[in-house]
Amino acid sequence: MVHNNDTTKKRSFKHLSSYERGEIYALLKEGRSIRYIAKKLNRSPSTISREIKRGTTTQLRSDLSS
Repeated sequence: MVHNNDTTKKRSFKHLSSYERGEIYALLKEGRSIRYIAKKLNRSPSTISREIKRGTTTQLRSDLSS
């Protein structure tokens, strides 16, 4: 007898598209927060943060630019 009482939710992972990476860069350049970007792209803030730390996108601080 097989019991299938799995209570964990199956995760579905999806890579960021080049469009989303471009959006992250553009919104960072505007000075938007990670949380704002995450909501706009319907992604987790940690996903956005990891992408920035990974170096695919460059984070710009508005007080240092110019």
